[in-house]
Amino acid sequence: MIRILIIEFMLSGVIGAVVFRLAWAFTKQTKPAWGAIIVVAIVVVLVPGSVDGWMLHEAGPSLAREPHASLVLALLRGVALIAGAWLTSAIVAKRKRMGLEDEPRYKDFP
Repeated sequence: MIRILIIEFMLSGVIGAVVFRLAWAFTKQTKPAWGAIIVVAIVVVLVPGSVDGWMLHEAGPSLAREPHASLVLALLRGVALIAGAWLTSAIVAKRKRMGLEDEPRYKDFP
């Protein structure tokens, strides 16, 4: 079960980082990028999902007895989205301090 949770957390963190970076690249502002992440996290938590029976069988009988397993996974995904976005925002802030995000060095190089 721990492997499943680690994979879910890492994948959601990567998705959160990509969504934040894309939103920031289009707007060049952090508030709309955080707004996009919050919207995606709310959608991930509120959209009903289910845990695959195969995963429950592999994880063991302890999770199969839990009626709120899909809610826990949805909340984990939401937290991971926000964690990935936080890491990306720290990287973007550092790149801005270094002067790499404001204006490209060469106008002909993307």
